Amino acid sequence: EILSIHSSSGARLLAHDMQKALRRLGRVSAHFSNDQEAQLGSQKVAGGSSKYENMLRCTKDGIISATALDARGSLKRKLDAAGGRSFSVEEIETFKLILTRYLGELSSAILLDLSYASKARSHIVKNKTCGLIVAYEANSRKTGPPDLTPGYSVERLKNEGANAIKLLVYYNIGWSEAQKEETHKFVEKVGSECKSSGLPFFLEVLTLDDAKDKSVKALNKPKAVIGATKEFSKPRYNADVLKMEFPVLASHVRGLKSPKKIPEDQYAYDVADAKKYLKLMSDQSNVPIIFLSAGVDMAVYCEMLALAGEAGCKYLGVLC
Repeated sequence: EILSIHSSSGARLLAHDMQKALRRLGRVSAHFSNDQEAQLGSQKVAGGSSKYENMLRCTKDGIISATALDARGSLKRKLDAAGGRSFSVEEIETFKLILTRYLGELSSAILLDLSYASKARSHIVKNKTCGLIVAYEANSRKTGPPDLTPGYSVERLKNEGANAIKLLVYYNIGWSEAQKEETHKFVEKVGSECKSSGLPFFLEVLTLDDAKDKSVKALNKPKAVIGATKEFSKPRYNADVLKMEFPVLASHVRGLKSPKKIPEDQYAYDVADAKKYLKLMSDQSNVPIIFLSAGVDMAVYCEMLALAGEAGCKYLGVLC
């Protein structure tokens, strides 16, 4: 049974590996800027904590080293396939609680969902082992804004102990202006909710590309990610942190040590190009950035983070 992980050596190895990864990532992460502290500290709601105070609860020494455990449908499918049967909501709740007990002590914050993580969320609120970031979307759509979980609001999640809100949106810079504005207005609404409630708003943007060929996607990646970064860091959205992809596909960067080698003619950029795009992404953003892993190997992820640091890309940490 998959849920036997809590009594197996596998859990200890998982915790050990995650601890090593977080320590390594933390060394190349940047601290909060003075401007960010002043901005968030001023957003204090009546009778509550400021955004900055809540943000600090999601950090260790000013660095975000957060673990994402908000997978829902994809997690259930993998558990069902590995276990050879259908796992119940109760079992998945327990599975996430087990992971939270182990990884909460190693992370500055845990990102949890509203479908399979009520036990895990309660554990963090009760034991205060780390910060609690809650995924606000019920599902994601690649054609427009996501649906929100019925019956919840940012204020309710704050009252239940959340320290920050995360929203995932897909975005295609090739969409029509009307389609893009639909997403813009949706994000703006959630950002206003977070500002009113005094909770930091972590906005995750995944860029879309209609190209089929991966080499073409690699060439298009910088424009898509940097364009989305510039757009959603605008003040109208009230985003406090952008959770973004790297502006290059690591697999197509010539000169990196970690990714598997590909045919020479398929590389889209070299290390110098990657650094240029990382720095440009940082310069185009009006709010801090954290990087998502996008499912790449941890060695590749760490190498890309180190490259971002060398490039002078200012970011606050990771959420992976």
